[in-house]
Amino acid sequence: MKVKLFSVLAEKIGPSIDLDLPKTFKSDVVLDQIKQLHPDYAKVLDQSLVAVNEEYATDEEIALDSVDEIAIIPPVSGG
Repeated sequence: MKVKLFSVLAEKIGPSIDLDLPKTFKSDVVLDQIKQLHPDYAKVLDQSLVAVNEEYATDEEIALDSVDEIAIIPPVSGG
């Protein structure tokens, strides 16, 4: 499943990353897989949100076959 990345993650890792997600998963699985592939960005990922189909994911199970898009939204800074 292609996962879109934004902000610092997109700058450092790229605009997207391919993950091998199970048929059902929770949003933390997405973040954990990216952390395994890119451990240097664990701190940013720990503060990031997961959006599924343009809605922030909660702690509920997500069925992969119902997913059109996953995006990781890192914290935003600035003034």
